[in-house]
Amino acid sequence: MKGLIIVLLVIAVAGGAYYAYTNKAEAPEEGAVTETTNTDTVSDMRVEENAVVTPEQRPGTAVTVAQVYLAAPGYVVIHEDNNGEAGAILGASALLQAGENNNVSVTLSRTSKDGEKLWAMLHSEKDGDTTFNAQTDTPVESRSGEPLSGWFEINAEASGSVDISI
Repeated sequence: MKGLIIVLLVIAVAGGAYYAYTNKAEAPEEGAVTETTNTDTVSDMRVEENAVVTPEQRPGTAVTVAQVYLAAPGYVVIHEDNNGEAGAILGASALLQAGENNNVSVTLSRTSKDGEKLWAMLHSEKDGDTTFNAQTDTPVESRSGEPLSGWFEINAEASGSVDISI
């Protein structure tokens, strides 16, 4: 009888271990960004201390950047697209404080066009004058050493109201 109980216990433990192993959820890779997107909400897990989130925008002379996270004071700078990279500067925000900044308005030097791609790039305040200067206020670098930026589209049919949470 004692031997039967031990065999049943071993089977129960082995079955439980098998169940736990085969039914565990796969964890995302370390440092991976998870994203859920629909027409009403954009949600990302922030993996860097600096971040910029800009949903698609309607054509106009200004852009509203939904959320900016900065480790130190800086700016959001809007660039034209140059073959898939940030090109000429179209405008810069006022000086933003470190931390979370929401609904940051950037006036553009020209009217954006339906269908074009623009870039939002973070720049650090370097020269102490609290006004953006492209020569001295350098781009914020991501963990990979590249300028921290992201592109967004200009779309005449953009909703204009997207909830952002990162």
